[in-house]
Amino acid sequence: MTPSATPLEDNELETFLRIGHLSADDASLLAQLGPVVIPHLPKLTDHFYTQLLTDPQIAPHLEGRIDMLKATHVMWLQDLFCGDYGADFIARQEKIGFVHVKVKVPTLFVSSSMSFLRAEIPLLLEECADQLPEPLSECTGSVLRVLDLCHYLIDRAYFKQMMSVMGISRALLDRLMTV
Repeated sequence: MTPSATPLEDNELETFLRIGHLSADDASLLAQLGPVVIPHLPKLTDHFYTQLLTDPQIAPHLEGRIDMLKATHVMWLQDLFCGDYGADFIARQEKIGFVHVKVKVPTLFVSSSMSFLRAEIPLLLEECADQLPEPLSECTGSVLRVLDLCHYLIDRAYFKQMMSVMGISRALLDRLMTV
């Protein structure tokens, strides 16, 4: 995105955005996709939670909370189509990551959930192809780029927590990973 869209001191995020090519054009396209996609998000969320409940490792984490989690998930999905991916969006994604860490959601669940969405949202876009503001491939690319950004920001919360618990710096963690 543009330099004003992210905190200037966040070189890692700047690098991620530069390499990942999430652009102002993506932001505009995602905002245009909102009216097309948002009405379908509750159904996508139902499908997502049906899938999660079939997994014996994940299902116990969801017991008694499905309705609340579904509502939160739909709001999060809607946010993907807000068109503004600046500091407030980044802060919301990082907060989601820290909440996942706090309630001890294993990273496997985050990664597999993002994988599910990377597979299912393009299918949703394909079903709505006649309503899309741009070609399907461009719409899909924009959605995948914003999902990747969210995944990166959520995962980063796990790394920050690990460094905090271990009392090490990012530089030391990087050195340890190269040993």
